[in-house]
Amino acid sequence: MTSEHKVRRALVVVDVQNDFCPGGALGVEGGDEVVAPLNRLIEEFLSRGDLVFKSRDWHPPETRHFADYGGTWPVHCVQHTRGAEFHAGLVDDPRVRVVSKGTGDEDNYSAFDGTDLAEQLRRGGVEEVWVGGLATDYCVKQTVLDALREGFRVTAVEEAMRGVNLQPGDDRRALEQMRAAGAEIV
Repeated sequence: MTSEHKVRRALVVVDVQNDFCPGGALGVEGGDEVVAPLNRLIEEFLSRGDLVFKSRDWHPPETRHFADYGGTWPVHCVQHTRGAEFHAGLVDDPRVRVVSKGTGDEDNYSAFDGTDLAEQLRRGGVEEVWVGGLATDYCVKQTVLDALREGFRVTAVEEAMRGVNLQPGDDRRALEQMRAAGAEIV
């Protein structure tokens, strides 16, 4: 008798928040276009009983992450503000777990930075992580690279991410870095 091992997967939806969507404090061009493909993935993963996580920037009003306090970025995703809320079109389901990052003075681009995401994935028996969200060249890339470092197989969903592109082509370079590190890009 053979038993087929079913790989336990998890989906990590990275930072699809109002401030990263068009019109937000740090709006990514086409950022809202990731909502439909991510919703399809969320529904698919939940229907199989797989884990789904949404990460979010959850900054205090004053942090060294912001340019006003010595950092790089304009004020964005401040805790309990509309900008920090998930995009209204993104599936909201009680089975989706929320991971908050950037709650102090650190930058925390990855959904693994300063969170217990790796621990939750391991407790859930997850072997493979699928990733999409905002932005390709920052938080998505860092989440993918950290998931690989944590020993997970990683699939990055290209149609479900958009880049900031401070320098033209940053999103393409980020995809190449993810692929070179061992992620599958689909």
